[in-house]
Amino acid sequence: KAVVTAARAEFHLSQGRVELAAKYMAQCPPSLVPFADTAIRLALPSLGIDDPKGYGGSKQAQEGLSASNMALITYLSDRMRIAKSQNDGVVCAMIGAWLTELHLHEREKGGSAGSTINESSVKLLNKSVLSSSMSNNALLQQFLSANVRCTDPKSILRILSSHDVNAAECASYAALSGDIGTAVNAALCGDTGKNGALDALRVLNDSPIEQAEPYYYKHSTTLLSRAPMASAKSFLSRYSQGLSAKKLLPAIMHYERKRVEMREAATAGLLEREVNTGTVGGGGASARRTKDGSNATATHLDKVRIEKCRTFGDEVEVLIDQLGASGHATGGNKDPRNVSSFIDDENASVKYLEGVITQGCQSSAVFNYLISLYAAMDDEVPLFKFLSKHVPTLASTIPSAKEGGIGAAILKQKEFGSTPQSPLDMSYALRVILRTGRHFRSAVKLYMGFGMRQQAVELALKVDPALARELAKESVGSDEKKRLWLMIARNAASDGDNRGGKDIVANVVSVLRECGGPDVLSIEDVLPFLPDFAQIDQFKDEICGALTSYSSKIDQYLKEMNDCDQICDTLRDGINRLGNHGFQMKADARCAFTKKTVLKEDEPFYVFPSGYVALESALKKEVVPHLNEKQRDRVKNIEAELSNLRTKMNSLSKGQVVASPDDSDLRMEDLQAELDGLIAAECPLTGSIMVDSIDRGFLDNFDEDEFYASSKSQTETSFATNTENENMHINSAGQYQYQF
Repeated sequence: KAVVTAARAEFHLSQGRVELAAKYMAQCPPSLVPFADTAIRLALPSLGIDDPKGYGGSKQAQEGLSASNMALITYLSDRMRIAKSQNDGVVCAMIGAWLTELHLHEREKGGSAGSTINESSVKLLNKSVLSSSMSNNALLQQFLSANVRCTDPKSILRILSSHDVNAAECASYAALSGDIGTAVNAALCGDTGKNGALDALRVLNDSPIEQAEPYYYKHSTTLLSRAPMASAKSFLSRYSQGLSAKKLLPAIMHYERKRVEMREAATAGLLEREVNTGTVGGGGASARRTKDGSNATATHLDKVRIEKCRTFGDEVEVLIDQLGASGHATGGNKDPRNVSSFIDDENASVKYLEGVITQGCQSSAVFNYLISLYAAMDDEVPLFKFLSKHVPTLASTIPSAKEGGIGAAILKQKEFGSTPQSPLDMSYALRVILRTGRHFRSAVKLYMGFGMRQQAVELALKVDPALARELAKESVGSDEKKRLWLMIARNAASDGDNRGGKDIVANVVSVLRECGGPDVLSIEDVLPFLPDFAQIDQFKDEICGALTSYSSKIDQYLKEMNDCDQICDTLRDGINRLGNHGFQMKADARCAFTKKTVLKEDEPFYVFPSGYVALESALKKEVVPHLNEKQRDRVKNIEAELSNLRTKMNSLSKGQVVASPDDSDLRMEDLQAELDGLIAAECPLTGSIMVDSIDRGFLDNFDEDEFYASSKSQTETSFATNTENENMHINSAGQYQYQF
């Protein structure tokens, strides 16, 4: 079978059907049709080497082989297919590199064929040449795509780069082979304009994010410079897959800085052209006039920015970069090619940053840089919308920070537990906005976010008094509201004064009517703002209203005074009744802690409204541990002082010395009263001490509970007494009755 196949190959070769012959040769075993000999036979005629033995002396075979390399390409392709089925990587890599060279030669031969044809025959052969070139390109792309896994990518890329191959084609193969870096580099180097950046983005978008992510960061600056909006959309589409906005932020900042530099250079170049044409100046023959008679330089002077100036006496030296034909700066060491490839798009960076924030980015750096971009815009609407969405609204119960600045406002927010959770750094945003000298409504929004209502109203008065009045109406504190409306009234008076003093009274009266009534702002509060000479007819209604309010307030104060007198009389009667208050206690009452009969003990005792009775020593033992350190020290000092006074009194009585009246007795009474207040302020078994000692164990003896229940009396008044200072008698019911 192999011999028959070889014979068929030779027959078809002799008949000029070289491609079919090459297919039969590829099916023969190497022992019958050696690979090297066959490849040489098919390659030599196309190289211009005439070897009759190679094609059997057939003229048709010679013409077919010398016309193109398709026979050799067919043979090598079939041999590579066999090697691929045998997993022979070395043979596949070798034949693949050879086939790439052959395809490239075929494409170049087809592209140059038209240049050797006479002009008279160009029109006739133009379609056939173009068709052949497109066919060769398709064959090359098809071969590279089909064999990308079994060829050596580095060798193929070196071969492609050695020929005049479009960088996009190299990028396409590199992307298919998984060499993302080479593909992106080839795309960017092949075309330094927008198309190269788009090809690079296409490669990155089609690649897995794990492989493409490092190259996004590496080439982000170049991509943004050449295709800003397409790059922003590509970055944004990959954010959800893990492309970090923080790592792309330096490239975005570089792009925005470059935009500013380009605009400044263009403005400086415009000024230089005006100077060179003699149109800058104050008029005369040197000033160029337009058709309508206006000065042409006036349309550009508002855009001129002069930097790097030096003064010499009355003269000024100005440094201006020159502009090339394209209108871009070419001075210094700038590369005109890089300048021309730069695309200025003011929406690209903003679109990307807005997109990542919408998708949940919480980076403070991203928020802050977006704020700086918004602040640089002429239109305040995007900035105000962004702040309205991301600046937290503080609760109305938080008092406004009167002084101390932003730091005091932040501390106040932390004190009330309302620290903003937004990643936006509001203090940075406020500094950026105030530095621009515009967008004051956004600054007012930030002041309100800090709770600095007074500063917000002060700023609003400069740009929008109506906004200031709305902010003042939202205030909840009476003192703050009055202070804000006084600021508004003062501003209204000064505004009327600036206009000749005609509307001062009307403006102030309008503030009075809008502030919310005389409780907030009255006529006497704004009198200092009125002119020295003003007709009373303009604000007589306000004066009458103020007088009516004062009259009603006086009546209300009189009524409150009468109520206070009645309350004082009631309290005096209650105090007098408490001075003669008495209650009853059983004769066998026992101490709640020691179970001893209190009347049989030579010790003071205390009776509580709850019905419990306690000896002084037992009560101290129970109560003192629950006192604070200062109270315990005071109890010790009182006991020591009482002991000293009793010792002194006993020594005087034993010596039978009649002491002259002094303050010892009064002092002892005061100390005893203070001690009673410390240890007997409440019943230890029913007051706060019982609540504090809830973690203590319960009583083990059930009989003790019955004893405590039987020892309660039916009184409701708290009293502590000393048996040495009481008048006691027994009533008919067998109970001891105390009268104090």
